[in-house]
Amino acid sequence: MRPIHFAVLLTVASIWGASFMLIKVMSEELSPLAIVWVRLGGGGIVITGVLVALRVRAPRELRYWGHAVVVAALGTAIPYVLISWGTGQIPSNLAAVLNGAMPFWVAILSTAFLPAERLTTNKTIGVSLGFVGIALIIGPDALDLRAGSTQGQFAIILAAFSYAAGAVYLRKFLLGTSPWFLAGAQNWIAFLMVTPLVIGASEVPDFPSLQRDTLLAAGAAALLAQGTAIPLYYWLVSNVEATQASFVTYLAPVTAQFWGWLVLSEVPGAALVPGMALVILGMLFLNRRAKVPEARLAEAAAVISRTDH
Repeated sequence: MRPIHFAVLLTVASIWGASFMLIKVMSEELSPLAIVWVRLGGGGIVITGVLVALRVRAPRELRYWGHAVVVAALGTAIPYVLISWGTGQIPSNLAAVLNGAMPFWVAILSTAFLPAERLTTNKTIGVSLGFVGIALIIGPDALDLRAGSTQGQFAIILAAFSYAAGAVYLRKFLLGTSPWFLAGAQNWIAFLMVTPLVIGASEVPDFPSLQRDTLLAAGAAALLAQGTAIPLYYWLVSNVEATQASFVTYLAPVTAQFWGWLVLSEVPGAALVPGMALVILGMLFLNRRAKVPEARLAEAAAVISRTDH
């Protein structure tokens, strides 16, 4: 990797790590649906500008658009709402680490639904370490399902599962199509899915009445986390190996700790650091000596993942 590749990698990881902090700030005044609606709407404008500049053509096959709808639901609309709600219930740094479960779900689902993928020893060790780390982070609170913090943690884990399902679906039906156009299509389809819900629930933001911090966080989430980081990440995927690009998944939870501390004064809990270490170690095993099909799956998973979600 050249210095420019490292710079882009760190930039994307920092932006996606900050997205959890931004969601936490917005949740003080905006509902989860409104947060997702603002992020997709603003980010979609930026991504569309990139597509126009690159002169990317839209596919004409009806089957493509049917698959794109499924990917938009699984890989954007559903997890974005779950993460926005869950992050409102728990610290943002904790949400970022729990979202790191996504690669482990990918490993499990790919083994079940993709004939070319098989459960290797490294995958087994990686998945085991990852879920042990997550169990350590959640701790005994998992037994109290009525607590808002417990529900928030499980919402983030469910979002990671949805991300993974979208990644595997993409790998099965849309691998090889333009990731640039898929980014725009996925964004706008998800926006159209969320819009009726926002309007029906009367949760369209009243922007003039919002506090400055909320407006700044909304602008950063739309323009940076959605509109800038995604095109930068696709550029990275197209210029380095998929395994190298997947290091964003390792770095985003780490940068989230910094942003949570700097902006929200969040201090990692006693179990968060060792739990995060096990999650990262599990990811290393998942990417160890990846075969060609596994490398392609990592790339497909990266297209869906927003560890910034």
